[in-house]
Amino acid sequence: MLYYFGKFVVGPFAYLLFRPKVIGIKNLNRRGKVIYVCNHFSLADPVLLALVCPRIIRFMARANLFSSKIGNLFFKSMLVFPVESGTADRKSIKKAIDTLAKGQAFGIFPEGHRSATGELDALEKGAAFIALRCDAPIVPCYIDPNSIKRVKIRMAVGEPIIAKEVAARNKTVKPAEAVTDALTDSMLSLRELVEAMK
Repeated sequence: MLYYFGKFVVGPFAYLLFRPKVIGIKNLNRRGKVIYVCNHFSLADPVLLALVCPRIIRFMARANLFSSKIGNLFFKSMLVFPVESGTADRKSIKKAIDTLAKGQAFGIFPEGHRSATGELDALEKGAAFIALRCDAPIVPCYIDPNSIKRVKIRMAVGEPIIAKEVAARNKTVKPAEAVTDALTDSMLSLRELVEAMK
């Protein structure tokens, strides 16, 4: 698969090129099922996250990226599976749940689209819903939107969010909303850390 070739053959050279500087890198070292959540500013986001993370991550991406034969072949070889944006795509949700049930790592960009400004847009509730269904920890990540332009990866990784614990502490709102709010707060804090990095 192209993912494995990129990570283990091209990856070491890319690592030297981009010189990653990661705050909280220990939080990426999770065993078993885990959901990595990251901000979204370019098509390179999954590549940058996969470069830094020691785990093999299976990502979810918009279905229109798979519309051509080349796109379909490329993204599937990168361990990406499609999701219909803005809908309760049961097939993609089941795929994510099955991935986590196998003890694998799952990656998602909860903004649902690339940010036009580089700022963090409102998060959709899909990551929270899946985390609650699977009892999987969410590891929030924030990558400097200028990483590609500067040829430097600057990234911050937060402490894992345990969805069921967050929901239990916030009984006045729906569980998915409580988890999404907690995730938003964490990612905004991570953005501040990244912005303070040189």
